[in-house]
Amino acid sequence: MIITTLPMNTVMHKKIKYKSKTMPTIGLPKGLFYYEHSVLWENFFKYLGCNVIVSEDTNKEILDYGVKHCSNETCLPVKVFHGHVYSLKDKADYIFIPRYISLDKNEYSCPKFCGLPDMALLNLKKQINILEVKIHADMYPQQTVESLRAIAKTLGINHADVIEAFKEATNVFIESREQALKTAKTSMSESCNKTALAILGHPYMIYDNYLSMTLMDKLIKRNINVYTPRSIDYETKRKNAYPFQGKVFWDTGFELLGSAFTFAENNGIKGIIYLTPFACGLDAFILEFIERWFKSRYNIPLLKLTVDEHTGEAGFDTRLEAFLDMVG
Repeated sequence: MIITTLPMNTVMHKKIKYKSKTMPTIGLPKGLFYYEHSVLWENFFKYLGCNVIVSEDTNKEILDYGVKHCSNETCLPVKVFHGHVYSLKDKADYIFIPRYISLDKNEYSCPKFCGLPDMALLNLKKQINILEVKIHADMYPQQTVESLRAIAKTLGINHADVIEAFKEATNVFIESREQALKTAKTSMSESCNKTALAILGHPYMIYDNYLSMTLMDKLIKRNINVYTPRSIDYETKRKNAYPFQGKVFWDTGFELLGSAFTFAENNGIKGIIYLTPFACGLDAFILEFIERWFKSRYNIPLLKLTVDEHTGEAGFDTRLEAFLDMVG
């Protein structure tokens, strides 16, 4: 959940008009933050009158770009993100990379998200121009307003107009999230004879068909109902994020711990698949808690699928098939 520091107006759903001028093309890399906040940022720049271009779906070429421009120790999604950025460098005037530090009180983002604009500039040797918005809702919410002022100056737009566009885009984003959750909860509550499984993992792993090796599609084709953390409301996930309720923790940790234990309590969920990228420090910590709690409290199958740039789909599918045979 992204928490803004600006008061929200009534949703208007109209393009805000500014003085006539040639606006730049803004590139949005289709990785990391894109899978959660694309509605917010695409609408924000479109309301400003900018041209918006989104990079292609992840493919081998984009992955190879990312591997080339990142160190070996970097996690797979960040490598892929750099590949998306590189693919946009000659297509956009500016590439938008937000600096997510904290999205809510007592919640902090992965350290890679905190320094993502700097990493991209360094790894791509300043071949790109970057626009960023800082989100630090826990301690310095005013940084969002300051970064919007910087964008206004860079683009030559009145600051008040940028604030208005951000409010409008945020309203649309919130409404879209509420509608998506409503649809997901309705689906979970409907009784059916299908087997139901839950997939846990970062959104940029689950919803990127290349990185996930079309995991969701493979399950759906087998007539399996698939649920993800998006199927559960924010409050429930925070309430069930044992043992970190009320403490300072990673937002990803709250999402995944809370989802795992919520799904484990649901008798309709027959198994859980955790999709994790190799070298993810947060997952190494979070998975340990989930596995320990499952062993001591729940009797539900858990499959961990680890993916890196060398993972072959045949081995991935073999493990998945064995798990599906087990859960019946």
